[in-house]
Amino acid sequence: MRINNDRGSALVMVMMFTLILTILGTAMLGVAINEYMMEKAHRNSVKAYYLAEAGMEKAIYEITDLESIEGSIDIGDIWEMESEDEDLVDSGIAGNFTVTVDDISLTGTVYVDELETEVYKYIYEIILTAEGQVDGAAKRLEAKIEVEDYVEDIENKVHVIYWKQTS
Repeated sequence: MRINNDRGSALVMVMMFTLILTILGTAMLGVAINEYMMEKAHRNSVKAYYLAEAGMEKAIYEITDLESIEGSIDIGDIWEMESEDEDLVDSGIAGNFTVTVDDISLTGTVYVDELETEVYKYIYEIILTAEGQVDGAAKRLEAKIEVEDYVEDIENKVHVIYWKQTS
């Protein structure tokens, strides 16, 4: 008499198969969560860069609009994100920018006449630093601009000498 005791072997196989799938699923879930967190950090870093760039553009635009550079801006002056700029970040996301004047120097004077009695324009070099922050990610930009500040009622001209990311 032969005893065939194969009962329950299917249950053991199903339990082993379920255990293996659970281990693989848990490992894949960890990888997926890690990938999502890295993507979110990268996305916030890119948003911070563009926010710093928007701040730099705003500061340069406002410098262009100044009547006169002398007496209007000084080293340490700051442009900050204001309420009209809030649409630059998604609602519910913490983000802002600040732009600081790091250096300003008069590099030239252009006169109307050869006797140098009447000034036509002053030429300034200004170094600006912009920092954008979005949900803990921060990016910093630095720009050196040359501003032609006309004495007459002519809008200032701005030339970007360099514009680079510093962090």
